[in-house]
Amino acid sequence: MLTNKFKINYSIGSVANGIKTDTFTFFLLFFYSNIIGLNPGLAGSAIFIALCIDAVTDPLMGTISDRTSTSLGRRHPYMMISFIPMSLGYIFLFAPRQDWDMSQSDLFVWMTIFTVLTRIGMTLFDIPHRAFGGEVTKNYKERTILMSWREMVGWVAGLSNAFLGYGIFFASTPEYPQGQLNPDAWFPFAVTGAIIMIISVLYSSLSTKDEIKSLSKWSGSISLIDIIKELKIAIGNRAFLIFFFGNLFLSLAWGLSNTLTLFVNTYFWEFEATQIKYFLPVYLFATLLAFYLTPRMVNRYDKRNIVLICIAAVGLLAPGPFIMYNLGLTPENGSLELVFFISSFLLILITFNIVGIMVRDSMVGDIADEVELYSGKRQEGILFATVGFMQKLNAGLGTFFAGQVLNFINFDRLNNTSEQAYTLAVVQGPVTTLLMIVPLIIFYRYSLSAKRHKEIMEAIKLKN
Repeated sequence: MLTNKFKINYSIGSVANGIKTDTFTFFLLFFYSNIIGLNPGLAGSAIFIALCIDAVTDPLMGTISDRTSTSLGRRHPYMMISFIPMSLGYIFLFAPRQDWDMSQSDLFVWMTIFTVLTRIGMTLFDIPHRAFGGEVTKNYKERTILMSWREMVGWVAGLSNAFLGYGIFFASTPEYPQGQLNPDAWFPFAVTGAIIMIISVLYSSLSTKDEIKSLSKWSGSISLIDIIKELKIAIGNRAFLIFFFGNLFLSLAWGLSNTLTLFVNTYFWEFEATQIKYFLPVYLFATLLAFYLTPRMVNRYDKRNIVLICIAAVGLLAPGPFIMYNLGLTPENGSLELVFFISSFLLILITFNIVGIMVRDSMVGDIADEVELYSGKRQEGILFATVGFMQKLNAGLGTFFAGQVLNFINFDRLNNTSEQAYTLAVVQGPVTTLLMIVPLIIFYRYSLSAKRHKEIMEAIKLKN
């Protein structure tokens, strides 16, 4: 059994990804399109280019870490150096200022380069870190608990990052009542986040290295032909394919909704940053509630059924405030009463969303066990690369399509209309619900149950 001390030390590593994901999902497009003035279509395209590079580097990192053999194990060497590109890319990404007088093409290239650098740094840490968590325990329920710890800490880190933004750096001033529009606030916000990311990566890497000696070592061939054969077994697994495509469409739906959140809060609901920060305790409570509920739900229900319930709940609740607005049942825009009104929907929606994420993360370890049964190799690296890539897809695809939506409606940061704000709210709410139907259908076909997993583990023991 894993100790609570190990769970904490391991989970602290997710702080870095929590900060990066929160920033890339909610702030990055807003910064480049509304603060620096980059065309939102170009900003979305920069994210999409980085995403295409991730499609190569993430599985490559998974494959490399699976086959690495050092005194520090398969995963830790990469984890320990990842903070360098991660922090440099993150800081420089938010360095541009309006008075630099950069052209649209210059801003596009700058954003692309440092988005890619930040993501590569995160790949160096996050893929091995997830794989390490997947192989440190092979127990069906304990794996869920460990991934719940990791996800909880990551969400708390993301919320803390949001609090730093809305509560401190984006505080209202006489010149900028909506402090998120203050151009001087963004660079200090990024530097602070980068420092916290560095500390979390180094602490988690160093404090968990004692567990390396108890893990499996790669003993197979590293020839290209054998690698391709083993990869085909891993990514050709039926449960894995369902997991991959289900998460792909979830990333499109939820990522688009999340990316537009700050735009909708600012221009449709007309909130100030100091009001938006009141949503953060709701997110925090939902995170802790999900952490409490997830292992208990897994004890009683198959993971597939939990995921289906969570997707359906998120899809149904996403347009709730918007529907109430059209029925004339919401408090006045920009009011504190409206914050509390939306929070009542948000609490349930976010709880179900996080429960679904925690359960889906633990599914990958189960799939790795089935892959081991057929291939004789532990390939957590390549499989957990999918989880890391999906999280990037959440922000990447969401930002790309959000950028195209903003471009399509000719959204002007200095001269926007109420009709444009209404369109963004439609996309964030009802359109998200429609997009949730596809992953719901896909995950219905997932069949790797607790009973099947038990049979797999028994078969592996017999083979060994």
